[in-house]
Amino acid sequence: MTAHTVFLCHDYTMVEILDEIARRLAALDIAVIRGPETIPGKKLVYPRERYGELFSRAEVMMFSARSICSREMLLAAPQLRGIVNPTIGLETVDLEACNELGIIVGHGATPENFTSMVESTVMLMLMLMYKPRATEEVLRGTRPRPKPSDAWARMLFGRTVGLVGLGRIARGVAERLKGFGVRILAHDPFVKADAVSAGIELTDLDTLLESSDIVSLHVSITSSARGLIDERALALMKPTAYLVNTSRGEAIDEAALYRALKEKRIAGAALDTFVVEPLPRESPLRELDNVILTPHMVGQTQETFASLPPVAVENITRVLRGELPLYCKNPEIAPAWRARLRATCFEGHH
Repeated sequence: MTAHTVFLCHDYTMVEILDEIARRLAALDIAVIRGPETIPGKKLVYPRERYGELFSRAEVMMFSARSICSREMLLAAPQLRGIVNPTIGLETVDLEACNELGIIVGHGATPENFTSMVESTVMLMLMLMYKPRATEEVLRGTRPRPKPSDAWARMLFGRTVGLVGLGRIARGVAERLKGFGVRILAHDPFVKADAVSAGIELTDLDTLLESSDIVSLHVSITSSARGLIDERALALMKPTAYLVNTSRGEAIDEAALYRALKEKRIAGAALDTFVVEPLPRESPLRELDNVILTPHMVGQTQETFASLPPVAVENITRVLRGELPLYCKNPEIAPAWRARLRATCFEGHH
């Protein structure tokens, strides 16, 4: 039997994770092909002249948020059974092409991963409301103690929180917020009203933006989500409202957000993700005092990182055995995927 072969991308933010996955695969006698280096600030586009050496033998391929997996790359991998990303995000993978070609897609949607994002999103909401950094400055003597009439902390209780997107992380945020006594609005064109749990009101995007004291983004990047929060959307928000983004930077028009924050047309924002990552040093967002900026790692807990290698290997080995991955993005194409596996085996590769 020919040894199985897996392609693993490089990701400068996940070197230890990907090295551990490679070690675990090698221990299972699975051949590993490693991809070229990624560099900060750019998503890697693989050179066509390397498609053959990198992808022609691969039965599973792994990419990340810092490398692009295109239709052409999928077509350059005739033995390909599946794509398995180590983390939740799949916006760099051509999912439409995967579905059309019968390629199953797994990812690292571990409970630790999405729960960490849930908790950290709620934390950012509370930080925007209570401003603990300003309070710490009072203790350190770099800011005067405010008079009661100038207190900056505001309660979350009684506010309205709008969730743009209602996937796994947003639902977890809603579940935790229910204990805070808030009204929860949500907008997601792909979710039907009967699939929404009690305490969440589905509404249109404009109503959500106009009504919410905190707007929290939980979107995957599609053509409709790119630049979703633009000049018009920001103009609908209350001047006392906050924006939180722990999903994808491309969902926000950053120039428009900078202007809205600078001119105090919204109260503030907490951003964990940006159009270009790392956030460029010259970004005007860095100049503002009403924005919390974190480098796409606010939910990266020890528990998340520990959970990713074993699940990635489990997803990969399941796909190699002809089983659906433990965390599967497109289970609806399972019949087409199994037909692809039969065709691949018929061609003599197993």
